[in-house]
Amino acid sequence: MEKRPFYLDDHVVGDSVQCGSYDVTADGIIEFASKWDPQPWHVDEEQAKASFFGGLTACSAHIFSIYSITSPQWQNDAMPQAIASLGFDELRMLKPEYAGDRLRCVTYFDTVRVSSTKPDRGIVIYASELINQDDEVVFSAKCSTLMARDPHVSDG
Repeated sequence: MEKRPFYLDDHVVGDSVQCGSYDVTADGIIEFASKWDPQPWHVDEEQAKASFFGGLTACSAHIFSIYSITSPQWQNDAMPQAIASLGFDELRMLKPEYAGDRLRCVTYFDTVRVSSTKPDRGIVIYASELINQDDEVVFSAKCSTLMARDPHVSDG
């Protein structure tokens, strides 16, 4: 199935999309943290149990990676016409993510703005959350993306 273009003009402020989900495993936490953040509460189950967290937790880089893999999964039949990622704001680690958690990503179209100097493009700000199996928001971030406008709209 060919993906349809999804332009700046297709975003409606306030709309949300259900993205992907991810099962956090002990093996995954240990493997990731062993390379990128080898703190005891990320790589050793016994030390993690005795820590402030009370169990094995994913490191922040791992959490961001989970967000990165799940957030674009709403695009099954759409191909966003992104020109460039402009950065991330308001990145928050709100609660620990433990081995055994199931995370789902929800993205909201927070801001849609046509460029005042280049009307063939604009900026979309996506506000995303990772939510655990208990419906607790454990991570949030805003991502600004430079997007092309629909050529049929921007010409008119």
